[in-house]
Parts: sequence; C-alpha cells; structure tokens
Amino acid sequence: MQALDTFVGVGPQSRSLGSRLGSASFTIGLISLMVALVIASFLYIAHQQGQLGLVRQEAREMRRTRQALMNVDRSVLVSMAEASEMSASVAYGRAVSTLDSFGLTYLPEMVMRDNQPVPAKAVLASLKAGWDDVVAQLEAGQRGAAHDAYKVRQVERDMGAFMAGFRTSLDTLELRYETTERRIELATWASLLGQIATGILSIFAFLFAARRGARASKAREAAVKTANATREQVMRLFEMTDMLQSASDHADANAVLRATATDLLPDFGGVLYVFNNSRDRLVLSTHWGMGTGEAIPDAISLNQCWALKRGKPHMNRAESHKLCCEHHHTDHSCLEIPMIARGEILGLLQIHCAEVDATERLQDVAGIGSALADAMSLALANLALRDKLRSQALRDPLTGLYNRRYMEDTLQRIARLSDRERSDLSVIMIDLDHFKRLNDQYGHAKGDAVLRDTAALIIGQLRESDVACRYGGEELMVILPQCGLEMAATKAERLRAAIEGLSEPNGAQVSASMGVASIPATSTSTRDLMTTADAALYQAKQDGRNRVVCAPPSALKPATSEEAEFRSALEAAE
Repeated sequence: MQALDTFVGVGPQSRSLGSRLGSASFTIGLISLMVALVIASFLYIAHQQGQLGLVRQEAREMRRTRQALMNVDRSVLVSMAEASEMSASVAYGRAVSTLDSFGLTYLPEMVMRDNQPVPAKAVLASLKAGWDDVVAQLEAGQRGAAHDAYKVRQVERDMGAFMAGFRTSLDTLELRYETTERRIELATWASLLGQIATGILSIFAFLFAARRGARASKAREAAVKTANATREQVMRLFEMTDMLQSASDHADANAVLRATATDLLPDFGGVLYVFNNSRDRLVLSTHWGMGTGEAIPDAISLNQCWALKRGKPHMNRAESHKLCCEHHHTDHSCLEIPMIARGEILGLLQIHCAEVDATERLQDVAGIGSALADAMSLALANLALRDKLRSQALRDPLTGLYNRRYMEDTLQRIARLSDRERSDLSVIMIDLDHFKRLNDQYGHAKGDAVLRDTAALIIGQLRESDVACRYGGEELMVILPQCGLEMAATKAERLRAAIEGLSEPNGAQVSASMGVASIPATSTSTRDLMTTADAALYQAKQDGRNRVVCAPPSALKPATSEEAEFRSALEAAE
C-alpha cells in the first residue's frame, strides 16, 4: 500500500509536501511518456505505410518488366510458328522497344544460369543477340535456321533463368511486404495498448488520489478527460494521414488540414504557407479560424521568418519587447512551425491565438501543431514528387520543353476551346538552320547547349497561355491560343531575331527558319494547321533560311516533285 501511495502521490500525513509533489510529477511524466509513445507509434505506422507503398510499386514495375520480356520472347516464338515472315521484325521491334522503355532498374541483379550466378544485364544482352539472330533468319526466309538459332543461342535457357530470377525477386518483395504489414499490425496494437494503458493509468492514479478529497476528485476527472481527448486527437491524426494519402492536389490537402485543425484546435486560427515554384518566398496556401479584420500576408520572404532560419518552431509573442518575425504584424501571439520532409523545408504552419494567456495555450498545443505539420509536410512532399514524375513524363529532358505527345493532346484541346470561343489559334514551326553542320563542327555538346539556350529564350518570350514544345530533333513548335496570323508572325519575327542573337554567346552561327499558320486564317483543322505550318517552314528554308514565312490564306496544294526533292535534300543537309 505504501508503494501504491508513493506511485499516485499520496502518503501518510507525515510525508512532506515535496515528496507528494515529486510523486505527482512522476505520475504525470509517466502518462506523458505513454502519450508520446502513442504518437511515436503513429509516426512509425505512417513511415511503414510509406515503405509498403514503395514495395508495392517496385513489385508492380518488376511484373511489368517481366511481362515485357515475355512479350518479346512470345513475338519471336509466334513469328517462328507463323507461315509468313514479313511481320517478324515489326512485331519483334515493337516488343523490344517496349522492353527498352522499362530500362534495367527493375531487372534482377543476378540470375542463375547453368547453376552459376550471372549478371542480369549480361543474360539480357545474350537474349537480345539470340532474338536478333532468330528474327534475321526469319526475315531471310530461313525458318529452319531460325529454329536452329533459337536452340543454339539457348534462348529458352536464358528465358528460364530470367523467369526464375524474377520469381526469386518477387518472392523477396512479397516477404518484405508481409514483414512490413506485420510491423504495421504490431505497431497498431502497440498504439492501441498504449492508449488503453494511458487511460487505465490515469484512472488508477486518480482512484487512489480520491482519498485526498474534493480537489483530488476534480483532478482525476480532468486527467481522464485529458486522456480521452488525447486518444481522440491521435485517432483524428490517423484519419488525417489516411485522407492526405488520397489528396490529388494542394486544394484537397488544404481541405483535409482545415477540417482536422478545426476539430483538434477549435479555439485557434491557422495559416499555411508553401514555397512558390522558384522557392524564393512562401505564398499563402490556405487559412482558417482567423478574424475577418486580420491582415494575412500573401507572401513571406525567407529572411523574414525566424522559424525558417532556425528550422525549428518559433513563438511570436504579443509583447513588443519579445523577438518576433518581421512579417508578424498582429496584436496576438502566433506559433510558427516549419514543415520539413526528407530534410527539406516545404512550408510554414502558423497557429494563432488572441486570448490573454495565448503564449501558454500555444505551448500546450505545440505537440498537436507539430503532428499536423509533419502529416501535411509528408503530403506536400508526395504531391511534389507526383508533380515531378508527371513533369518528367510530359517534358523533354534536354530542353525542358513539353514533348510531342503533350503537344498533340494540348493542340487538340486548345483547338476545341478556340472553336467554342470563336477565337484564333496560331502555331509557329521552328527549325534551327544547319544544325547537323553545327554538331559536326563544334560537337554535340555545343548542339545541346544551343538547343537549351533556344528553348530558354522561347519560354522567356511567351505568354503564360502559350505552349512551347520540342517537335523532334532541332524542330520546335509554339502554340499560340487567341492569337491571329499577323500577331503570330510578329512574335515569330521577334523570336527569329532573338535566336540569331545567340550566335555571339555560343561562338557559332545560330539562326532559325520559321513557318506560321493559323486557324481560321490559313487552316480549318489541327491537321491542316500542322501541314500548312510545316509547308511554310520548308518555304522559309527554300527562300534562304533565317526568315519567317506565313502560310497563304488558301489551302496549300500538294507538294510538287521538285518541292519533294528539295525537302529531301534539306533533310540530308541538316
């Protein structure tokens, strides 16, 4: 009984006040530790869920790579079995192209061939050589030789080795997946047990403290209420994390943050800032619970915020003699928490309080604020990664311009919009003059530098609504919505002069020929628009290069044999 009295902070009357306070502090500290363990379990579960997603993605990509490998082998086998050999190289080339698009990232590192570990890259090279030999025999009409080559090259053996390697790798991933799931399950149970233990501990402590009278009874009720609130907060944070995983953009993530913060911190206001694209300042993303007369800055400079400078939470107190950030101009206290994910600051979360004891109240909710910031920072990091992957899929890696696939989709979409709004749509087809000669004379590094400089120059000359794309090789294209033929020609002439100005900084002659076409001035459809712009481009080259030519108002006639020969000569010269 004496030990229990010591645990809950109650003892005989001879016990000193200091001893009772020490026992109470121990009990509170133990409860706080249990709550911290619950929050740690939540963060651990969030991390393991992220690992689970990575394992899932790796397994999916490995299966796709395996399927692509099987498709190549199947195309060869089908070609060997068919009566006609004409389609062998076509089907095989398509399948090999698909396989090459996956790269070597998700191949097994080693495969067992003839009971010996062999690097997967070497086996893949052997497979491709064998397939090439078989397809070559089929194209030559030597079906028997193709079957012999398939056996001699031991393609079937290498395919079997690869399939076994894939099975081993997938089994390993499956084991990792199951292990991670078990960890999540154990952590979930640990979190639940921690919550239960926290509640039981609180009730147990204050049951024994009931002998201290009415004050002890009130303290017990307050502690139980706090424990329940803590459990609710943890569960709400779990729900927030789950919802953030489904957020498709910043608006979705902001809605989840506002809803959660309003539930967990109903008496506090909040503001969220995130970095702009150039990462030179933070811009306002969303806010909630702020007074109608509150002046919320639209942007914050990096050197104005102590939380960003230190990488730690910072308290802007209402008292004027306390150190405050330069951007803080309100008459109440504000807790600022930098949002950090993967070692990078992604934004700033502000929690505002206008009460008299604002500083103390903000310190009390600092833990919840940090949990909100951590969950939101992970969501922002995931959104940034998703945007980066989307950008890599849509942009040319050398110039940073949109690729041809994006150009075709965007042109169709803008054309439909222009048709509905009865507005003009123009395109400028750009081709760098004598680009092959420049590569041969100065090297491909110089050619790449000229392409990058040209792309950067074009982007700097365009409106936000214009779209610049790399059409192919040294050919670029600019889509100009709500722009007539005359205005497009004027803009093309400015681009031509600016590109010619790149000659001096690059130490080589740089110029471009351009063809301009427009709907409805010269064309009636996107296909016609591309054709007329291309024809105008060839006319510009035929007229001596380094010039802008607009397509004529009427539909262009089919190219004559002389024009076709000239185009072939131009392509050979480039």
